[in-house]
This record gives sequence, structure tokens and C-alpha cells, in this order.
Amino acid sequence: MNRDKLFSALGEIDPRFVAEAVRYAPEEAAAPSERSKHMKSKRILSLALAAALIVALGFTAYGLYLGFEYRRPAAEETFSIHWDDSPDGTITWSDAKLVVTLPELEESREIEFRTGWLPGEMLSLQSEAWKQYFTAETLSDNGNNVGIPAYQGMMQPLQIQTFCTTQFNQGGALLLLYQTPGEIREEHWEEKNLDVLLFRSSIHFDAVPDYGIPARDQVIDNILLLNQEEGWVVKVVGQIGEEQLRKVAENLEFRPTGNTLRYEDFDSHFAFFDAGVG
Repeated sequence: MNRDKLFSALGEIDPRFVAEAVRYAPEEAAAPSERSKHMKSKRILSLALAAALIVALGFTAYGLYLGFEYRRPAAEETFSIHWDDSPDGTITWSDAKLVVTLPELEESREIEFRTGWLPGEMLSLQSEAWKQYFTAETLSDNGNNVGIPAYQGMMQPLQIQTFCTTQFNQGGALLLLYQTPGEIREEHWEEKNLDVLLFRSSIHFDAVPDYGIPARDQVIDNILLLNQEEGWVVKVVGQIGEEQLRKVAENLEFRPTGNTLRYEDFDSHFAFFDAGVG
């Protein structure tokens, strides 16, 4: 069925049934068994239909059959983040651009990764070491006229970081604080059993005349990789372009550290995943 026929057919469906489908879908999506190869085709169809109905009727709900749920919060909504340098140990953020919530599990397997592929300009950073955090910011100039020519003017060519989903139980979330997201796409990478969120975001910086820095816009590609069964999520973000960023993500290797973490093991239950430096 082509797109025009699909949307024509959707237009004939009673909105009451749409509301019921939307209400049904998130609970179904949360179950890890939905990722099984033996998922019943009827359930797949129900969830896919609900997603199509939401798009057709203009609902702002997302993530119906993958593990992610996401929304654009109101500017006045606030989030309390653990911050050691503040007087009371927390800092309150508002005007977040995206809130990403994850399936709740009692325990998460802590993991680490190593890069199986990096762009040629980053080969100096390639190693066999397993990590939980990777950054290529030393290769960009960050306004200081250092780095390599290919990454001139970039803020963050590539940044990778691991999280446990149990950190975000009981109303916690991953936050995009500064960078405005564009169209969000969802995929499932069957070979690695990963739910995947992909989108491009942007941020504007005003000029800083005292330092000779002109006004500029930065465009960042973002990929979130979620393993629902093991309870971990990895951010892969940066300015090297979607094609290269995707290749980095597809070639990451993962292994468990042997640690199992629960909600109580974390001081903060919100974390931001903007591409940044430092």
C-alpha cells in the first residue's frame, strides 16, 4: 500500500479507536519480549498501526514499539540534576529540548565499548582499550586555532558514552538541553539486538567580538543505541556527518564489566546527552 492510500484509509478510522490504540501501545512496547523473533504478527501490526495513526492525526507521542519514548517538554518544565559544585548538590535545569525515557528494569548490566572503525582523521585515537567514554574534541579547534584542518570550526567531532537504564527509572530521563532536535527516526538493528534513535540537532552561538569569534550555527548528528534486555544505552554524537557517525555506531563492540547496577546506585536520575566538550 502506498503512502497516499494508507493515509486515505486512516482518515476513515473512528478517532475513538485511535485513542484506544495509542493507550494500548506504550505498555506493550515496554515488554522486552516484544523484541523476540517470535513476536506475533498481529501485535506488530497493532503497534505499527497505532504509530501510523498518531502521525496521521497529529498526536505528539512517540516510541510506540521500540524501547524509547520521547517528547518535547514545555519550556518551563524543570529537571533536578546532581551537581557536586552546587551548594545543595543539585542544579535545576529548564527549557530542555528533548526528554528521552527508557524501559524500567530492576538491574542493568554495566558495559564498556571499543571502537571498531573510526574516520581516517581520527586514527590517532584508535586503540584496543575498552572504554565507557570517548571524545575526539582534541582534534577540533574549538575556536582556539588548534586541531586538524578537517575538523576546523567543529565543537565536537565525535563523542561516545555509556549509561545504565536503571539510572532513569521512576521518572528519570536522558535530556537534550541545548540542541534543538529535527526529525526523529527509529530503527531496530537485529544483529546486535539494539533499538536505535537517530536525529540531527542544531544550536546557535552568538558572536564573541572580544575574542574574534563570529556568530555561528552548529549541526550535530545523534544516535542512541538501546539494549532493552541488558538495560544499557549508548550515545554516539558528533559533527562528522550522519554517514560516518552511523558507521562508527555500527562497528562498536560491547562487553559487560561484570557490575550490575540498580536505581539506588545513582545520585542523579537525569543526565544530558548533548554533544559537548570537557
